[in-house]
Amino acid sequence: MRRKESNAEPALIVSAQALHELMERLRGRARIAVDTEAASFHRYVDRVCLIQVSSDQETALIDPLAVEDLSALGEQLADPEVEVVFHDADYDLRILHRDYRFRARNIFDTRIAAQLVGEPAVGLGSLLQKHFEVTLDKKFQRADWSRRPLTPEMIRYAADDTRFLPALRDELERRLEDQHRMDWAREEFRLLEKIRWTGMASDEDAYLRIKGARALNPRGLAILRELHSWREHTAESLDRAPFRIVSNAALLVIAQQAPKTAKRLKSLQGVPGSVVRQYSAQLLEAVRAGIELPADRLPKLPKRARPKPDPVYDRRLDRLKALRNRRAKEIDMEPGLLCPNGTLQAVARSASTDPKEVTKVEGLRRWQKAVLGRDEILLAIRGDESGGGGGSGGSRTGQ
Repeated sequence: MRRKESNAEPALIVSAQALHELMERLRGRARIAVDTEAASFHRYVDRVCLIQVSSDQETALIDPLAVEDLSALGEQLADPEVEVVFHDADYDLRILHRDYRFRARNIFDTRIAAQLVGEPAVGLGSLLQKHFEVTLDKKFQRADWSRRPLTPEMIRYAADDTRFLPALRDELERRLEDQHRMDWAREEFRLLEKIRWTGMASDEDAYLRIKGARALNPRGLAILRELHSWREHTAESLDRAPFRIVSNAALLVIAQQAPKTAKRLKSLQGVPGSVVRQYSAQLLEAVRAGIELPADRLPKLPKRARPKPDPVYDRRLDRLKALRNRRAKEIDMEPGLLCPNGTLQAVARSASTDPKEVTKVEGLRRWQKAVLGRDEILLAIRGDESGGGGGSGGSRTGQ
C-alpha cells in the first residue's frame, strides 16, 4: 500500500519557544509517532541526541542538546488520551526514562504489530520499503548524532523514522483486526508501559566476555584485565566508545602474545599501526602490570554451575515444546514468537497442575495461554511421567 505523504521539510526545534509552539500544535492530536537517536556507537557516555516527533500533519526534530527543558514533551507522552507510536519501543522507552524520567502511556509498537501479523521482515526499513516504497539510507544507522550541525541528509533520514509511522500503524492495525489478534497486541503494548531504565551495574568481569578470553591462561587473563581496564578509563576520559580506542580482537592478541617492547607490539598481526603509534606506552604498561601481578592474585575463571540431570523436567519441557510447535504451525507463527523457550522452561519448572499456578508463571501472556490452551498446558505439564511419553493431549506431534 502506498500512502501519499507530505514532503515538507521537518522543523528542527532548537529553542524553548520553538518547542512550546510545537507542543501547542500537537495539543489535542489523537496520536504522535516518536523515535530517538543516541550516540552509543560513538560516545562512551550515551545520551539522547535527537527526538523525532510526527503527527498526521507534520514532523519535527527536537534537539535536546540545544533545548534543556523537554517536560512538555514528557507530559504529552504520559497523556493516556494520546496514542504514542513507536517502532521497537523498548530502547527508546529506556533511554527517555534514563535521561528525562519520561514514561509513555497508550503505546502502539509497529514492530510488535508486524511480528504478530506475520511480516517476514519487521525492521523499519523493510516495512517502509514494502508498504510505502521508502528506502532508508543505512549509512545513517550508526551516524554520530551528537555532532552538530546535522547534515540535511541526516535530518531527512531521522524524519523518515517517524514520518510514516502513523500510516504504518493504521495498516498493521487493520491486519491485526482481520486476524483477530488486536487483543494480543494490546496486551503486549500495555507491558511496554512498565519499561524503565534500570541502570548498569559496574562489571569487573566484563573482560571475560571478550571472545577468546576463556581460552587464556591465568597470566593471559591478568594481562587482558589490565588492558580492558585501561581501555575503559581511556574511553571514558575521551567520551569515545571503547571499541573506537582499540578493538576486542586486538586486546586479545596483545594478551596472548604479551609483548614487552614497542617493536614486538608493532609486529603483532591484528593490532593496527595507528593504535600502536598512539597508545604504545599505555599498552606496554598494561602488559607489564599483568605480567608482574603476584601469582596469588591472578584471576580465576568462575565455575559455571551445571544443573543436575532431571529427565522428568526434560520430558515435561519436550511436551510443552511439542504443544507450542503444533499451535505455532496451526496459526502460521514462528514458535519462538508464540512462546519463547525461556517461558516454556519456566512453565516446566513450575511442575504444577493447578491452573492458578500456571497463570502466575512470569512471562506467560494471556493471549499465549489462550492459543496454547490452558487444559493442554496442564496435560503437557502432567504428561505420563511413568513412561515419559510425548504429546500433550489430542493429536500428538513431534518437534
